[in-house]
Amino acid sequence: MADIVSRYHLSAFWAGFAIFIQGWANRSDSAEESRLADMRRGLAIDREQGRNWVLPRFEAALAEAEASAGEIVAGLQRLEDALAELKRTEQRWYESEIHRIRAGILLKRDPADCAAAEQSLHAAIAIAQSQKARSFELRAALSLAKLYRAANRDADAHTVLAPAVEGFPPTQQFPELAEAQTLVSALSESDAVKNAVALRQQRLQLQISLGNALIWARGHQAPETSAAFARARELASCVEDASQRFSAYHGLWVGHFTRCEPAPIREIAELFLREATARPDCPEAVIAHRNFGATCFYFADFAGAHDHYQRAVELYDPARHADFGNRFGQDPRAMAEIYDAIILWVLGRVDEALRLADRALADAESTGHATTMGNTLAYAAFLGLFRYDPETVATYSRAFADIASRYDLPAFWAGIAVFLQGWAKWSDAADKSRLAEMRRGLAIVREQGFVWLSPSFEAALAEAEASAGEIDAGLRRLDAALAEVGRTEQRWYEAEMHRIRAGLLLKRDPADTAAAEQSLQAAIAVAQSQTTRSFELRAALSLAKLYRAANRDADAHAVLAPAVEGFPPTRQFPELTDAQTLLAALSP
Repeated sequence: MADIVSRYHLSAFWAGFAIFIQGWANRSDSAEESRLADMRRGLAIDREQGRNWVLPRFEAALAEAEASAGEIVAGLQRLEDALAELKRTEQRWYESEIHRIRAGILLKRDPADCAAAEQSLHAAIAIAQSQKARSFELRAALSLAKLYRAANRDADAHTVLAPAVEGFPPTQQFPELAEAQTLVSALSESDAVKNAVALRQQRLQLQISLGNALIWARGHQAPETSAAFARARELASCVEDASQRFSAYHGLWVGHFTRCEPAPIREIAELFLREATARPDCPEAVIAHRNFGATCFYFADFAGAHDHYQRAVELYDPARHADFGNRFGQDPRAMAEIYDAIILWVLGRVDEALRLADRALADAESTGHATTMGNTLAYAAFLGLFRYDPETVATYSRAFADIASRYDLPAFWAGIAVFLQGWAKWSDAADKSRLAEMRRGLAIVREQGFVWLSPSFEAALAEAEASAGEIDAGLRRLDAALAEVGRTEQRWYEAEMHRIRAGLLLKRDPADTAAAEQSLQAAIAVAQSQTTRSFELRAALSLAKLYRAANRDADAHAVLAPAVEGFPPTRQFPELTDAQTLLAALSP
């Protein structure tokens, strides 16, 4: 590099870069003053040239060199200044290594005073883990494990080093890995480590049991449930049995999912799927795929959701997964099937969806597992809500409410049942008592922090309010719900919300069609981007009717024909027959 810099007369900072690196490369443990001088000179040139990007790494390397040359106080001061600069500039890419190097220099200053070095290494590990910097994490963990081993703290050494080694990609080009593996093997033979591992395993199992108990006492979304699983995840990071870690992942994911926290939903789902599928024949892969399917559903990736639900059903083995209903709260096959039934219906595969819903209910009943049956009934009723089928909603919500009552399940179950039963009894007459039931059910669900189903519930209640003459209230509700969808990123019902909003706008002022037209166009655009054929056809039919009423037959045909073309034939989706009839009338 120095040769190219000289030959082409490149900027001065290139020279500084080359001088520093050559000084570092020529440095030995004796740390000759001339080499230190080269590093300082190169660093000074880079600073003068404003090349601040490389400074954290250079400052840390120079501090190490100074400490090796006996200038320990100077090295520590350099690192303190570098950490302060990181805080100001927020360029934290080398922060973990700086803390690790600082620990080493602190030990050089006073080998008997380990506390400050231990604190620096803990900081290095925590930062590396937050940044997923596996190499930096392993280096810091190895240093801390050696510190603990020297202090006869074998159990602590194993606890900190084993998670850093586990899953690290094999390589012969990172000597710290071989050293860490050798140390972990040696530590594993220690009685202290064996006893600590057994105790940790017992604590982890109790923590998982506590989390599962809290699911059914307080709800998936309750803060204490998430706290229990967060502690379980922390304990599981130090236990070799991955199955317990997967239980913790699931408990955390369900809490984030029901509370609608998009970033951690995606993070935990991806982590669970990646780790489970990386293990040959991993039984928990069925849960990982089911959870990832629900994650795709949440973010309106309906095709992706279907693929993962199918994979979960394919992996399911009744004998192998017999205890999964208790361990993960629901039987994975029945839940994958009922979710997938909703997905298929939204994708326009209506007859397939209804057959799969029936199979999910049968499979749930065969488990004899109350919460599996309850959840499957709830989502079967939910599918009825999508279909505007009061009879189906009434039948399944009554059975769901019975299970929630009989087994004293968390309050949000009752809220869902109250809402669905209120909707099922609601008619165009819009009985005020039914509106009150729907509002009460929705309020219970929201009070319990169960936000996952709220887009469809808010939209259904807004329709009911408008039918009862409370049009402005319904519109305000829908606008607030659409704003919430933007915040939570759960866009799976967004197309329907825009379509329903258009209907309410027309109720408020039938002569002012511009805003309704805009909402319907938005609904179609969203549905097309999500490949949701059923939602697209509904919105296109509404817009075609609006155009027909305005004598815009060509526009009506243009918007409706693509939505009908290729739609799977079915008698279970009245909108298809209605659209085909209208299209036939428009064609001449």
